[in-house]
Amino acid sequence: MNARRTARDRAPCTDPETLRTTDIDERVESIEKFLCQEMTSALELPSEHSVDSRKPLHTQGVGSIVALRLERRIRLLLGIDIGAVRILRASSVTKLAALCALRMVDPYPRRSVPEDVSDSMPRTDGGRL
Repeated sequence: MNARRTARDRAPCTDPETLRTTDIDERVESIEKFLCQEMTSALELPSEHSVDSRKPLHTQGVGSIVALRLERRIRLLLGIDIGAVRILRASSVTKLAALCALRMVDPYPRRSVPEDVSDSMPRTDGGRL
């Protein structure tokens, strides 16, 4: 048996400061591995089963309670504030990991205002163009 551990075998880095300084691809991979481990633990999956990082979380048994646990673990260990609803709506663990990785750099991303909403918003320039 090979005593050397590959990058895939190692525990994921969860130190926010270290993750912020890593390459975005490494950051996403580390967060993805962390999320899969947390989901496996929260869902109490046996060792012969694993989480598929390409499938939506809700199709793998993640409901509101597990999403709340994941939300808490993400906040505590990674320092990222991401809601349980966002976790439940994630199209895959990989996409959720990418979102988390981006939030580490910009925790409050600007939201664009949809065109149909901007038309109904009060104007601050007196209505002039």
